[in-house]
Amino acid sequence: MYIPVFWKDRIVQYPRRVSVQDISPGIKEWTPAPGEVEQVGTAQSERNFGNMDFGVLENALLVAHCLEGLRIVMDQAQDNGGQFLDVTLKNSFKYPASNAEQTVTLPHVLNNLDYEVHPEIKDQDGYVDRVEVYGKALNAFKVKYYGSAKQVTLRLHVVGGVF
Repeated sequence: MYIPVFWKDRIVQYPRRVSVQDISPGIKEWTPAPGEVEQVGTAQSERNFGNMDFGVLENALLVAHCLEGLRIVMDQAQDNGGQFLDVTLKNSFKYPASNAEQTVTLPHVLNNLDYEVHPEIKDQDGYVDRVEVYGKALNAFKVKYYGSAKQVTLRLHVVGGVF
């Protein structure tokens, strides 16, 4: 775990003062002349900078780990949002027989068969006893209804199947 270095500035009596000596014609030597040192300050050493590098690396790894978790949560939230499909089924047989069956292709192929389809009747021109979803595959499933209605429009909410 990163151990913070509480850096302290070096405080001197005259921070920008220098003494100048002539070494030869046109050449001068400038030497800091800070006066009295009021606070030494934290050493700029390999130990302190190495510790800082370790802290930066540790933070980068933690951020990467958190982003991976966030990606998983976002994928699950998107998966829970699901896909919505509208399907119109028609029955040409007399009640109680029914040929109102259709294969529904999913716009987004799923990763597994662990998904649910929640049907909702949007429009109907007669009695609908029940709606059945069966024959699930990764890219499609079948849906049919039982009842005396000649035409039924369904809103299908597909949830799951991504993970």
